[in-house]
Amino acid sequence: MSPPISIDGTDITGATIDGVEVDEITVDGSPVFSAGPDFVFAGSRDNNVYALDISDGSELWSFTAGAAVVSGIAVDDSAVYAGSDDKNVYALDINDGSELWSFTAGGFIQSGIAVDDSAVYAGDSILNNEVYAIDITDGSELWSFTTGGDVKSGIGVDDSAVYAGSDDDNVYALDITDGSELWSFTTGGGVGGLAVDDSAVYAGSRDDNVYALDINNGSELWSSNIGADIRGGIAVDDSAVYAGSAFGSTDAVYALDINDGSELWSFTTGDAVVSGIAVDDSAVYAGSDDKNVYALDINDGSELWSFTTGDDVRSGFAVDGSAVYAGSDDDNVYALDINDGSELWSFTTGDRVRSGISLS
Repeated sequence: MSPPISIDGTDITGATIDGVEVDEITVDGSPVFSAGPDFVFAGSRDNNVYALDISDGSELWSFTAGAAVVSGIAVDDSAVYAGSDDKNVYALDINDGSELWSFTAGGFIQSGIAVDDSAVYAGDSILNNEVYAIDITDGSELWSFTTGGDVKSGIGVDDSAVYAGSDDDNVYALDITDGSELWSFTTGGGVGGLAVDDSAVYAGSRDDNVYALDINNGSELWSSNIGADIRGGIAVDDSAVYAGSAFGSTDAVYALDINDGSELWSFTTGDAVVSGIAVDDSAVYAGSDDKNVYALDINDGSELWSFTTGDDVRSGFAVDGSAVYAGSDDDNVYALDINDGSELWSFTTGDRVRSGISLS
């Protein structure tokens, strides 16, 4: 959401020009003033990427790919980036959804998507096992790196490296300029969720462990066994790493101490947790195959609220100061009030929503 806008100390947030809400102000030819809605972006197994008005969930535009869209979704000032089971990564104009370019990979694009000023990064699977860097201006391939298994993990990026996991059981750090391997770390199972901060890469594996790896050389800082597969997203803040467990003795959301991986708290759900995870100053947000979206107190994991959808919740999550955004296998994208979990709006797609969720 846009920050408050003021002129001479007078808040004009929500003012309209020709019926359109003011979004941004610029002066003297530097971005001064633009008017328009804020967006929620989601993909569906109905083959579409959707841009929804953040205020009411109305459809602003949609783009139809050639197959299901279950990848992560990344956004910058001008474009939305998403992958499809048609083997393409798409760059779409943020304002109208028109195709700016597409890049054809060797396999389905079901990984996270990351973007910086020069490139878009994605991985492919099923028919291929590569991590790609794609030129952000024209969609040409800058480099690719071949792993030994499907790349369905999150993708992380910083100034020097791209980080990804593979079903060959490895976490990889790749040189951002040419894709050469800087380091790799072998876990005991396929690698799913992945997050990065200034000092470490955090990854979940189907060997039941969350790993913290030194960002410089990939050495293990700590690992924490939570007793079940880790197939969903990983989130991190200054104090903890957050992950969900699936298909084990206990299905739960965990907070692990960022320094040593010790368990700070856990919250037991009614079924597997394979969704993304979002976090803000007060709560951790996650979904479960028990059909619920949960908001958990960041300090002790107690349930603040839950919202029941019509089916499994396996999408990515996004959060801002007013709402939590998630998708469900009941074909809907939901905006839920951050304070009590009440439904602010929902938008119905033509199939399950398992993609990432992103905000403009």
